[in-house]
Amino acid sequence: MGKRWVIPDIHGYVKTVTSLVNDLIRPARYDELYFLGDYIDRGPDSSAVVEYIIGLMRSGYTISCLIGNHEQMMLDSVKGESELCLWQANSGQATIKSYVKMFGFDDDGHLGFLPKAHLDFFTSLKQYFIVDDKYILVHGGLNTTAANPLEDTEAMLWSRLDDAPNDFMQDYRIIHGHTPEALDVIADKLKQPNRRIFGLDAGCVYRGMLFPGTGYLVALDLDKWELNFVECLDKW
Repeated sequence: MGKRWVIPDIHGYVKTVTSLVNDLIRPARYDELYFLGDYIDRGPDSSAVVEYIIGLMRSGYTISCLIGNHEQMMLDSVKGESELCLWQANSGQATIKSYVKMFGFDDDGHLGFLPKAHLDFFTSLKQYFIVDDKYILVHGGLNTTAANPLEDTEAMLWSRLDDAPNDFMQDYRIIHGHTPEALDVIADKLKQPNRRIFGLDAGCVYRGMLFPGTGYLVALDLDKWELNFVECLDKW
């Protein structure tokens, strides 16, 4: 059995994710990579991040990808003015700019800047994964009050699990991105034996500007339960 890695929010930082995967964890093709969403927006090279992940897939790597709230905002932006404004307010213009620069396509208001392979990638993204009937992988969080939390896909994109009750989904370890935390806080929580909810977003996009200890992209070795990380390398 190969290794399994979980990687959270990349946000357009292609040099950083390339360094993490190619230089640090160096997966074999029989290993598995799980990406937790938010590949786009904020950073300078959203299109290159998606192209890199698609390239891994085409090269035969085992890749499983979730949708994040930023991908959902982009897909929803064609629905109307309010949805478009919401995406643009969350750095959607940076994504459009990266696509126009990389592929030369114009934004026609209907995601016309996306190559077909990229649009297919975005529309194929999953809401959550259950791994080994032991781990739930999700971008944001889960609805802690729903009878079946796995039916609320909106909560998976936007919610946070800061106040989850102790007995919530007690048969699983829940692993998520979306909510930035300092790297040492993430590492400390992974060491707590009775903890079942773990965030991995070390705020790569913020490069320490949000609060100290951010500015890192991590990969969790799911089997060794070890954290690997690189500092943000992209300039923006």
